[in-house]
Amino acid sequence: MKIEFNLRKKAVSKDRDMSLIGPRDKIIATIFIVSFIICIAAAVAISILDKVEVTTFVLLISAPFFIIGAFIYVQYKKWVYILLLAALDAGLFYLGVSLWVIFIVSFTVIGAAGVVGVVVLMQRVMFYRVVAVVEYLNVKEKLSPRDRIVAFMFSIPHDMDTRGVTMNYNLKRASIPWNEMIQTMSLGFMIGMFLWIYISMNPSLLNPETILDSLENSAVMFSLVLYIPLLVLPWSIFKSLNVRVETRYRDFKLYDGMKETLKRMAIPIFASFMFVLLAINQMSLYHVAIFIIVSVIFNMLIIGLTSIFFYVMFEAPLVDDIVSKWKVFRPVAMTMDIGNDVKTNDDVPETPKRNMSDYGKIEFAKTK
Repeated sequence: MKIEFNLRKKAVSKDRDMSLIGPRDKIIATIFIVSFIICIAAAVAISILDKVEVTTFVLLISAPFFIIGAFIYVQYKKWVYILLLAALDAGLFYLGVSLWVIFIVSFTVIGAAGVVGVVVLMQRVMFYRVVAVVEYLNVKEKLSPRDRIVAFMFSIPHDMDTRGVTMNYNLKRASIPWNEMIQTMSLGFMIGMFLWIYISMNPSLLNPETILDSLENSAVMFSLVLYIPLLVLPWSIFKSLNVRVETRYRDFKLYDGMKETLKRMAIPIFASFMFVLLAINQMSLYHVAIFIIVSVIFNMLIIGLTSIFFYVMFEAPLVDDIVSKWKVFRPVAMTMDIGNDVKTNDDVPETPKRNMSDYGKIEFAKTK
């Protein structure tokens, strides 16, 4: 019991020392929490005073991402992106698109940056907390609820020695990691489509034919897709840094474990097709086909925008902050073989050194 208490106390102290939260992150967290509470309260108030429309509710619950995105554009001084967005709006207006649709397009593009801001905040809060839990996960007699959640989310086997957790702590990006970006986009698109089909083609939730009544309704409803990257992007940092548990045979990668969990938790393909068939039975095949095409376009747009924003604007500073803390988290290797050379860090005072002469030598008698 004393050993387990010391392990828990050490893990908690590491969490405290590994904080990656800066002043800007605290501002983003405050903006998101306050704006989300205000928007939900406004939706409830409107529904009490008058019957609230679904499109109004969707705009209200997506508004916090727009507010954070506007803050990020100004704070990071991304004037080029603002000019490109203004040029896009001008082009749409020239083509005769209504001002309401132009507003929704701007709302979604700015909101995508806000989603990434929330994603990075989540990564900064959870990264070293998750790694600290994994490190001591399978050396405890009794797992806490937090331990069980981490073990489930990352599909960590119960009989694996997780003390050998490590990562690429010398990672330096020379360019945009296109392969990782494509993998993240494909995973997000797959899960996003399953969830969106379940929500939109479930007759008890939404009616696709109603959504497609006008371009304005379609644009508003598809802004709800902004929430889908929150299920996929936060875990991408574990892939970027290749966080893994080293074993004698094959390394266990945390991102791969999380990916398998997401696939198991995603809406089954069979259920999605059942909803599609049900929608076809209630509506025309034409409406369902158009709705699926528009859904694919919007899902690709949102997942693509959020992935680009993350890997271009946010990943490098986040990786640098995590790497700079690694030597504090792991000054020496936690597990090693007796026969290996002991590598110590000169920057860490009083690092113990193993005297190999204490082990002696084993000699076997020669046989004739």
